[in-house]
Amino acid sequence: MLGPHARAELEWAATATANEVGDDAAALAARQRLDALLDTVEDPFMHAACELALAWTAPITGDFDGALRAAAASLQQFRVQDEPFWTAQAVAALGGAETAAGRYDDALRHLREMRDIAGRFGYAWLAAWSRVQMGTLAITQGQLDQARRLLDDALALTIEAHSTNSVTLCLIAFARLAFSGGEPERAALLAGAAEGLRRRLGLRAWPMLRNDEADLIGQIRLTLGPDRFSEMTQAGYGLSRQEAVAAVSRQHGTDLADTRTVSSA
Repeated sequence: MLGPHARAELEWAATATANEVGDDAAALAARQRLDALLDTVEDPFMHAACELALAWTAPITGDFDGALRAAAASLQQFRVQDEPFWTAQAVAALGGAETAAGRYDDALRHLREMRDIAGRFGYAWLAAWSRVQMGTLAITQGQLDQARRLLDDALALTIEAHSTNSVTLCLIAFARLAFSGGEPERAALLAGAAEGLRRRLGLRAWPMLRNDEADLIGQIRLTLGPDRFSEMTQAGYGLSRQEAVAAVSRQHGTDLADTRTVSSA
């Protein structure tokens, strides 16, 4: 019979995998089993990782306060373990939860920490994701020029990391930027491209992001009307990753695929 640590590892993997592919029922079932094991996990790293998985999945049921608590606990535990990659992951989770809760100053502080850790240790995917979140936060605060710089950097880093999933996160952020800048058709195109890439990969938006994405899609649909919205999202849906990146590049008149200068905003 497996001991608590081995069982926790298995349930952690099941929770994280189900969360990544958007199987909410499986994620919640694994999460419940993992939560029940948490008090028996003595290994500090595994305990912190379990807390992080709980933070990732809490928003499935709308428990954003629970996500905040679990992310904060995970971060506190990882900080004392000299484990930069997972510390950055916990900072990301906490920053995302704080953004969802409207705690923008706290979120920005943590997202900058995530950016700095990722840059120091060469974690391209995390460096990109920090800028996506910071750019999204800048859009929320009406700082569109700063958001554009951050998202340009994020997409360039994502291309270097060869991560299609990260490209979809950039596309949604650029769709939000386009909509905020008065370009609802381009916003619908980019949102459709993100959804098309996700579907072909068998992925869904992470639980922490879904409400805001759904709100954005609803606003774009309301602005364009159902027919034009459907037309533009379907046009985006069929784009390849390279074509979707090119569509963002045309938005600015630059070749983002060749961008290598990353800001420290």
